Amino acid sequence: MDIASAKQQIKNTVQIYLQKDALGRYRMPLVHQRPVFLLGAPGLGKTAIMQQIADEMGLGLVSYSMTHHTRQSALGLPVIVEKAYGGKTYQVSEYTMSEIIASVYDCMRTTGKTEGILFLDEINCVSETLSPAMLLFLQYKVFGGHQIPEGWVVVTAGNPPRFNKSVREFDAATRDRLKVIEVEPNYPAWKAYALDHGVSRCVISYLDIRPEDFYKVETTVDGLTVVTPRAWEDLSEILQYHEELGLAVSEELTTQYLQNKQVARDFAIYYELYQKYRQVYRIDELLQGEWDEAVLTQARSAKMDERMSLVSLLLEAVFLHMSRCTLRHDALAAAVKTLKEHRAELAQPGDLLTALSGLEDGWRNTANAAPAARQQVYLDLLTMTADWHDRLQGATPFDALKACYKQAVADLQTEVAAAQTEIGHLLRFLQEAFGKGTELSMAVNDLTVAPAATAFLGQFLSTDYFAASRDLLLHRQSEQLLHQIDLTGLV
Repeated sequence: MDIASAKQQIKNTVQIYLQKDALGRYRMPLVHQRPVFLLGAPGLGKTAIMQQIADEMGLGLVSYSMTHHTRQSALGLPVIVEKAYGGKTYQVSEYTMSEIIASVYDCMRTTGKTEGILFLDEINCVSETLSPAMLLFLQYKVFGGHQIPEGWVVVTAGNPPRFNKSVREFDAATRDRLKVIEVEPNYPAWKAYALDHGVSRCVISYLDIRPEDFYKVETTVDGLTVVTPRAWEDLSEILQYHEELGLAVSEELTTQYLQNKQVARDFAIYYELYQKYRQVYRIDELLQGEWDEAVLTQARSAKMDERMSLVSLLLEAVFLHMSRCTLRHDALAAAVKTLKEHRAELAQPGDLLTALSGLEDGWRNTANAAPAARQQVYLDLLTMTADWHDRLQGATPFDALKACYKQAVADLQTEVAAAQTEIGHLLRFLQEAFGKGTELSMAVNDLTVAPAATAFLGQFLSTDYFAASRDLLLHRQSEQLLHQIDLTGLV
């Protein structure tokens, strides 16, 4: 199965294992909770989805790579204790608490979360001396006589032997104690993830054109060559830094991540073309509704890869604008929630800057405790309120902050209107250039499935999008998306 399906399977398993009865006891005993074993090639995102699952389910997460553990570090060190048996005292060997088990308790103490996931990566690479102890752990969740706390689910992962020389094949007894999920590379599933996690549109556009380059593990005259989803995501991130700093992107750079010379060369060439198309077609002008017959003629005469790149460039700009609007909307929603909670104290005369600084400290603390995906909302909120410091005027901190908030709402409404206009211009340009063909379908499909678009359309209306989706039979019930959130001010 693909990594997205595997993620859902793990979430289902965790949900079942954490079910409680009417007395608050876990319905499935630890001994019957088969650890999940994710088996798949390197770079598919097995480790990444564990953090996503923990964040989405509100669970703690402790991760360990088992290749780094010896018998002593996993089980603990032996100590001699005295115990009485049958009226006589004996010296008995016991173990200190395992580093792994201790980390679970540390996580519980620091996060306050009593339930979580213990993720053991590369479990099929454990040393030979540790293998017998692992069998006991998989069955009874015990290391060195210490059991993991109730409420913690064990998930493991590993690579097939052909990808890792350190892998030791599981025997029948070990494999029979695992819930095995085999993961295969799948570009459509990864694309959904990529759209949700800000992967470069240039990378996505290239893989749309050449999906066969998404995952390659080959032995050539140059030795083993590897291209993985992890490599594409890491390359995407470094590309964005290069673009911010105005640094050149060369084949030497792409080869550092895409360890297949042909793929690295092809992507480097495509990257140059992608940037060229951005200038040739003047993307910003197209989204402002400014184009002439010459531009339309050029687009119509272009080959399919150039057309797909053009669609991607247009969507890249629109998605960026949509994301800014959605982020600011969520930041304002967090702001108004805080203002309502503190209205009584803020309505009293006092120092405006001190009051705002106190609220900002609270938002910083919330951000530090929030999942990574939510932290950006508070960072945007703090960026917004930084501009308020010089604008604070009012009889009370509440009045002053309310005025700043209302102005921010008005600014957001202007931004939303501009984004809606861009969507309309994008769709009209594609229709004029290509009719209701593949290019328009690609754009509408991405607007339908991309998280940046669905989040925007879930809060703000785009009649142009819904008209186009209806025409292309991609329309979903508009009422599912069109739930306007009230940002008109404080009650």
